[in-house]
Amino acid sequence: MRGSEQTTIEDFKAHSLPGLALLLTLLFFAYRGVTYAWLGSWLPLALVALVIFLLFFSLQKSAKGFGRALRFWAVLLIIWSSIRLLLSTVNQFLKPVPEAHIAEQLGFLGALTSLLFLFSGIILYRSSSRFLKKSQTS
Repeated sequence: MRGSEQTTIEDFKAHSLPGLALLLTLLFFAYRGVTYAWLGSWLPLALVALVIFLLFFSLQKSAKGFGRALRFWAVLLIIWSSIRLLLSTVNQFLKPVPEAHIAEQLGFLGALTSLLFLFSGIILYRSSSRFLKKSQTS
């Protein structure tokens, strides 16, 4: 392992919350991607694979690159969860959707999932700043 890669991994070990948030979000979306691929839609799996590739490739290059890739993933998470929360609010208070699958995704558990991913995105966004600052000082 190269020096920058090793220090980035050690930094994640020292701050376990961002590392746990990154692992859980990637695992969740990888699971969803495999599920949708099994149903015939390969796009979600391809997008998750692209994000994982970007994170691992940037980890090998530099802390600054990893910070940028992490910030990109965090912004995607924040946007995704914000849209889900907005749709959940609209579904709850305006006109509910009668389809069971959509109602389940936008119901109480779906809103809790969206909040969890929103907080994970915020945690990852904040930790990406640490990697970007570290690369400027070294």
